[in-house]
Amino acid sequence: MDTSTTGGPLPREAVRPLEALLQDDDPTHRALLAQLPHPRVTGHCQCPCASLDLGLDRAAAPAAPVTPDPAATASMHDADGEPVGGVLVFAQDGYLSGLEVYTWADEPITRLPPPDRLS
Repeated sequence: MDTSTTGGPLPREAVRPLEALLQDDDPTHRALLAQLPHPRVTGHCQCPCASLDLGLDRAAAPAAPVTPDPAATASMHDADGEPVGGVLVFAQDGYLSGLEVYTWADEPITRLPPPDRLS
């Protein structure tokens, strides 16, 4: 990941898919969702995709139960409902650590998907 633009706040377009992926009764997801006010962008993928590395002050929020990665997954669809890729949420030691966006096509997905494109 490219860390040349690090430390910035988590943009709203990143919060929205994270909220959608973590909005359920799973205890790990609930704990990661509670961390959403605190993460900062610590890196970007070197390709033009929308993937982000995340970091947060661990004193700002309690850790989630540790689970294998990815902590959450979703398929991503285009405007016609066709699957085009997916989104993965990563956590390290119980703290949000990454949001990965991948494609099944040759061109990278350069924008984070809106929640209505996730399933």
